[in-house]
Amino acid sequence: MDSMRHALDPDRALPASAYRDQSWLQAEKERIWHGDWVFVTTEDALPLPGDQLPVTIGDQPVLLLRNQAGELRALSNLCAHRGTLLVETPANGQRIQCPYHAWTYDDAGRLLAVPYAPKGAVDKVSHSLPAYRVECWHGLVFVSLDPDVEPLVERFKAVEPLVAGRGIDTLHHQANLQTTEVWECNWKVAILNAMESYHLFKVHPTTLEPYSPTKGAYYIAGSARATATGGSTKGHDDYLLISLPPGFVGVLSRGSFVWQAVHPIDTHRCTVRTGGAFAGVPAHRPTGRLGRFRDWMSRTIGIGAAYSLPDFLAEDKAICERVQRGMSGDFVPGRLVPMERVVADFGHYLNWRLNDVAPADGFPMHLTIQAIFR
Repeated sequence: MDSMRHALDPDRALPASAYRDQSWLQAEKERIWHGDWVFVTTEDALPLPGDQLPVTIGDQPVLLLRNQAGELRALSNLCAHRGTLLVETPANGQRIQCPYHAWTYDDAGRLLAVPYAPKGAVDKVSHSLPAYRVECWHGLVFVSLDPDVEPLVERFKAVEPLVAGRGIDTLHHQANLQTTEVWECNWKVAILNAMESYHLFKVHPTTLEPYSPTKGAYYIAGSARATATGGSTKGHDDYLLISLPPGFVGVLSRGSFVWQAVHPIDTHRCTVRTGGAFAGVPAHRPTGRLGRFRDWMSRTIGIGAAYSLPDFLAEDKAICERVQRGMSGDFVPGRLVPMERVVADFGHYLNWRLNDVAPADGFPMHLTIQAIFR
């Protein structure tokens, strides 16, 4: 960590080592993925009491479940006996039973039964499943392995009025419209690409640029905790883009909230999940990745425009993987331009989590919708 304390200048791009060195990834797993809030799913993915969903946070298997009282809980997904993975696929049940030796837990993680063990041979209290922090924000579910992490209401309080004022709670999250891909790039390459609009004119000249032009993008407010940007959309109200470090970006428009979530696999690979919430439930469920993409876009920019567009996610994937290929070399990190201010905010987030540089309190709210870069 000491060698990293001088490696971050939020006003410049990240160094190549940030995208390829194992020391960076290890520090990020310890200080970010195992120490901060991480988006895991949407509330609609667990609609019923007893629903169980296995997820991974950093390297830790976690079991997210909805208990019989209807509350979300997050537990270790490793048996307290010999560490067997308890649940591998979504399930429903009042109990959690290890598939190896049938140690059985309730939905609070308390050990209930140990087959063939003499009475008192295993202390059930000390063999309960560790529980983790879980909180929801407008239908999004976040989990933290750190019991002392600040509440989500504090983390996102500056963007809260911007989001609530757009009617996000009238939208319906749809877990069955989510997609997950593996991209051959570091997780930071993917999330930085998702949060900035500077690249639209070059990477998406026929897909996004004609409908959401680069010159229409503007910065609203931001800090290490979260950033709000916006942009004009042809024929529609401006969109609001919310960046929630470490790995979540959402675009809120009239009638839709389309999001992307990133999670590391190793130094040069990550998972990229895309999903959304919408004003109504579609009459049919499109099949295939392109069908889901067109469904999201039809809700955002109109049916006609959506069906004339190629899939811009493939363009993002290609440019991110190209960036990663360049990280085999070294370069002097370039200075960010004003339109990349959200990238600078992310740099401040990394400084906060990795180098213990305290973030500025709150947002500079004098930066309003008028503070545009054109």
